[in-house]
Amino acid sequence: MTVKEIAAMAGVSPATVSLVLNGKKGVSAQTRARVQQILDEVNYLPRSQQPKKSRCSIRFIKYSVHGMAVEENQGFVASIIDHIQSECRRYSYDLIMCGCDNSTLRETLRMAAEDPMDGVILLGTELDPADFALFQDIKSPIVVIDNSMRHQDVDSVVMANSSIAYSAVQYLYHLGHRNIGYFKTSVTVSNLTERYAGYLEALAQLGLQPPEPVLLKPTLNGAYNDMKRLLAEGLYRPQGAVLADNDSMAIGAARAIQEAGYRIPRDISLIGVDDIPFSAMTIPPLTTMRISRAAIGILTVNLLRQRIKYPDWPYMHMQITGTLVERDSTAPAQQA
Repeated sequence: MTVKEIAAMAGVSPATVSLVLNGKKGVSAQTRARVQQILDEVNYLPRSQQPKKSRCSIRFIKYSVHGMAVEENQGFVASIIDHIQSECRRYSYDLIMCGCDNSTLRETLRMAAEDPMDGVILLGTELDPADFALFQDIKSPIVVIDNSMRHQDVDSVVMANSSIAYSAVQYLYHLGHRNIGYFKTSVTVSNLTERYAGYLEALAQLGLQPPEPVLLKPTLNGAYNDMKRLLAEGLYRPQGAVLADNDSMAIGAARAIQEAGYRIPRDISLIGVDDIPFSAMTIPPLTTMRISRAAIGILTVNLLRQRIKYPDWPYMHMQITGTLVERDSTAPAQQA
């Protein structure tokens, strides 16, 4: 039985059970006796006294703040999780999935502290690196995915966001475009912040002045509604070429642009990032920077395996580069 289940039986909090297990103060004698009686009845053994198991157990914590980048990116995160599950099966690891947001974070962290696993994989798409201190009470080896965790002493696997955006701008420049805009997220997501920085760096090196970014929600429907409003109010006129923070934004914005009577790529060339499945099915199909979800999943599990085996190794930040997938949403500037 788990500490949480024992707490429910005793009518106390998991923290109270933990205090009894560790012989700490802060619990009345009557409560302590009631909890101890249940512990004895179910023959509960603290993890440190349990017999060694033959299989390795990994906890996957799917953390979200607003859910826009985790739940609504059209299967990108889900595909990474699929590859992590596949790699865990290859090594006969037990993968225990749990999700949490701000309202359930404390309970999730308490559970992770009271029932530690051999390792933890934390989905950090919507995690502010400054808030990582919340997770430092987890004593198990941990790898953060989908967040670069800059300046943090923790292993991470993430896309090379700045380089990916830089390469996308270079591609548009070589097509002859000199007016290169940006569809930027209206919410804070660390990956997308790094992509915008790569875009600005590329423009600076090319001697181009960046126009004001167009702010859109980082989801298909959100970007569609935001772009539709901007066009209706005359606040945006499609022209030149544009890099979008991700494919969902590019696809949603493209739909609104086409409904307003503009043609892609004749009036505007458009490139996204991620290569989600919808990218190849839009009209026209979307040019994008493909990111290997398989590489992220496989490297994550193998990095965690190494951290478990060599706990004193230096921390590692692994970055996955992108590959250009050229489709019909972009064209040379002279054909625009």
